Amino acid sequence: MRAAVFEGFGKPLTIQNIPEPVPGPGEMVIKVRHCGICGSDLHATEEGTAQGVPGGTVLGHEFCGEVVRLGAGAEAQWKEGDRVASMPFIGCGACAMCLSGQGNWCKKVRGQGFGRIPGAYAEYVLVGAKESILLPESVSWKEGALVEPLAVGLHGWNLANLAPGSDILVVGAGPVGLAVVVWARLLGARHIVVTAKSSRRADLARSLGATDFIESDQDLRAAYRKIVGSPPAAIFECVGAPGMIDLCCRIAPVRSKVVVLGVCMKQDTFLPSVAVQKELNLQFSMAYGTKDFEVAVDMLARGRLDPEAMVTDVVGFDAFPAAFEALRHRSHQCKVLLDPS
Repeated sequence: MRAAVFEGFGKPLTIQNIPEPVPGPGEMVIKVRHCGICGSDLHATEEGTAQGVPGGTVLGHEFCGEVVRLGAGAEAQWKEGDRVASMPFIGCGACAMCLSGQGNWCKKVRGQGFGRIPGAYAEYVLVGAKESILLPESVSWKEGALVEPLAVGLHGWNLANLAPGSDILVVGAGPVGLAVVVWARLLGARHIVVTAKSSRRADLARSLGATDFIESDQDLRAAYRKIVGSPPAAIFECVGAPGMIDLCCRIAPVRSKVVVLGVCMKQDTFLPSVAVQKELNLQFSMAYGTKDFEVAVDMLARGRLDPEAMVTDVVGFDAFPAAFEALRHRSHQCKVLLDPS
């Protein structure tokens, strides 16, 4: 099968023929319909990151597809032709974490795209039967590839534990920040203010539910107060770059919350005394659980979410390496999907 393979730092992805996956017990192979490019993929292929991936890695963890092969035991739940979105890991299926829907913390977990299982920048990908969620026909393939980033946003929103009517600041207008915006609108936030380095995604953010947009070269604390009249109850850090946690702690009001969804893969520092003096609640968010995936799919199926505007391009294998590299720099793109067909 064809796959986009990372060969080393400073090198573009190359399209190669690699062996097709073979499902073991409790596993399935799906034909990939769409797979999104995530900022974590870009960071992991940059030299100097703490969690860089080795040469020969097939990335890709935001995907959906069609079941084509079943391993032993998987047929009890699935059949060929089923449409699924899958969490990008396979757990043991028997430990407390797996049974509670938190298989990403299973001690025997095999990660996908970054770990022991090749990811979905490929024609076919290996998935866990228990880690897969059925996609109704009403959910498009584009939406199916957005389930993973939507689940990230939902998990972070839930960790903030905000009351309806709360005012928030979202730092970063990438897919994760926009996913937080989508859920904030649906789940009752009042003022949803987004800030980013440029205004190129301001209209997109507003279309997805943001009430206001601030370019981050301004005094964020003053600009936010001018718009809302009072400080935010929570700040969502959705960039994942050095200095962002420090920024959020400095602009956060007393006894507010800073929820960190951005995955910074380089050494970073912040001044703890700032957070201590304000009694800040600093909450880190790790991916999602099964329930987050299920809720995202259900809300898409019911038409209560409409996130497809985040998808700004769909490309095939021929254009994929260039599209991947282009996302390392500022551009008009937001979420770019691979269509292996």
